[in-house]
Amino acid sequence: MSTTTSATSATSSAATKSLTAAEDSSKAFRNADFLKIMLAEVTSQSPFDPQDTGKLVENMQKLQELANTTYQKFRADIQWGQDLMGKQVSVQQMPISPAEKEALVNKGLAPDVGYQQVSGKVESFRVVDQAVYVTVGGKDYPIDNLKQIVPQQTSTDLAGVADRLIGKQVVFHRDAITDTGNGKVTSVALDNKGGLLIEVGKESIPYENLIQIGI
Repeated sequence: MSTTTSATSATSSAATKSLTAAEDSSKAFRNADFLKIMLAEVTSQSPFDPQDTGKLVENMQKLQELANTTYQKFRADIQWGQDLMGKQVSVQQMPISPAEKEALVNKGLAPDVGYQQVSGKVESFRVVDQAVYVTVGGKDYPIDNLKQIVPQQTSTDLAGVADRLIGKQVVFHRDAITDTGNGKVTSVALDNKGGLLIEVGKESIPYENLIQIGI
């Protein structure tokens, strides 16, 4: 069972229904798993050397505490998924085997396999098998793979950076780190994702590509 919320079509009430459905599903799984473990614990005992009743109850209490902790994290992850909608983030790809990828695909997910970090806007989130996934660039990532939330630039940031940089001589790297350039900053702008762009001559350079600022 999976629950999906879209950044473009979900309303507040739909998000609430999604959260409730996911919680109900998780609670059902939790109770079923707990009873299964308890039954296995009882039936696996030797009839000639049964486990002490007090010890059995203690083990059940520990299992219940673990289940409650896992459930609370699950609920927090769902809320986090809602809060991330539309935000610019950096996420880690999944270093999984072809068989693991196929299993996720069969559950309706679009996993991004690899070892790199990917940046983009959170388009939606979904719940699959008591795990929360966020969708970035059409691919699904476990919410625990989130590495960074990129703060949105504001007009105040833009004005401050412009005031500090326009007219300054800078050194920057292009797409390849070994390919550097230099020149005088003529203007500062925002790209379509809210990132800062520095105009140097006829080149537009991401602000984070600057490696030296001179006079």
